Parts: sequence; C-alpha cells; structure tokens
Amino acid sequence: MSRACNADSHSDAVRNCADVIRRAGADDLPGIVEIHQKSFSNFFLTRLGSDFLHRYYKLVLEYRGGIVLVSERQNVLQGFACGFVDPVGFYRGMWCTKLSFTAPVLSALVRQPSLMKEVLYGVRRIHNTAAVWPEASCELSSIAVVPERAGNGLGKALVESFLAETRSLDARSVYLTTDAEGNDAVNAFYRSLGFRQTNRFVHGRRRWMNEYAIDACDDRIESCGTL
Repeated sequence: MSRACNADSHSDAVRNCADVIRRAGADDLPGIVEIHQKSFSNFFLTRLGSDFLHRYYKLVLEYRGGIVLVSERQNVLQGFACGFVDPVGFYRGMWCTKLSFTAPVLSALVRQPSLMKEVLYGVRRIHNTAAVWPEASCELSSIAVVPERAGNGLGKALVESFLAETRSLDARSVYLTTDAEGNDAVNAFYRSLGFRQTNRFVHGRRRWMNEYAIDACDDRIESCGTL
C-alpha cells in the first residue's frame, strides 16, 4: 500500500517524495510511541507512560485481529493507524495479560495519583465490552501523524488503508470515539470521510465523547479529509 506525492518523471524523485503506507512491525514500536506522545500529549494513555504505550501497541500487533499501519517517508515514520477487529476478544486478551501492564500503571499512579479514576474507568470498559460491540465490528483506536505533516491528507490515506485492512478481515463496521468538545477539526475530518455519529456520552464527569461508525464493506469514502 502506498500513496505517492506529485513529482516529475524521474523515479528517484518519486521515491524521495512518496509516503508509503505499510503494516507495522515490532521495529516500528518506538516510532509509533513517539508519534503517539507528540499527538496526544495530555491524553490518558500517554500519561500512563511510554512503557505502557509500547506494551499496548505490541499487544495489538500480536493480536490475531490487530491492525497497525504506519506511513513512512525516506524510512522515517510520519504517522500510524491502529485498531482491531473483534474488540471483545482484544480487551479480553488485554485483561488476561493484565500483569504485564501492572508495573507501568502503578508507576504512573505514583507520579500522578489523579489518574486512579481513569484507570478504574478503563478496567470497567474492558469488562463491559461484550455489551457494547456489535458482531464483526472493528475499533479504530488511534490515528496520528507527526505535527509537521498535519493537514495534508496523510490522515485520510491512513484511514482508507485501515478500512481496506478491515475488509480483508471480514469486519462489517468500524467504530471510533473522539472528544466532542474543543475538537471541531477532528470531528469534521471523520464526518468528511463518511463516518456517521452513532452516540454521544460522558467519559468520567465532564469529558463528552462522540462515537462514530462506518460500514466497512462500503469502499466509497468522500474526499474532504485533511488530517
């Protein structure tokens, strides 16, 4: 999978300016964690630390329905998209390997005791997934591009590639959640790609979230996204 930018007819110039989207490997994990930290600096998972993020993305890579794609230019990561088909199975597996996450979570709580409420919320979410996810669904859990590449269509290319991967794994629908307030550009981005809002809910006491979904079997994606 690849997406090349405009260039002249010389093949070297095309290779030098091309964004290549491919499946991630274990060697990409440090770069994925770094991009995550830059893009979501104040978010819950980021505050749990780089060790937690590395273990989380490694778990997705190893999950039978895991999808982790990276975009690179001249061997430098520019962005990534991550998710998994059968979220119930993924979160069940995460709970079964909870001991591997204990050390980074406890370390984060020592540094930031205020994280306890969000940790408890996360545990409840893992246990309640069976009642939330429809059959043959997929969660797009995170997507990010390096700040200097934001707004040039790289995010759209990653979403398109992610949806293609979900179809190859027989997913029927793809879900995601994002902040509802103070997040207009991101909400507009997902709507422009054909995602429809399916729910609005409160995370914790004050953080409103929007849930979006798209039919994974429908490959018609409107071209307006600029993430």
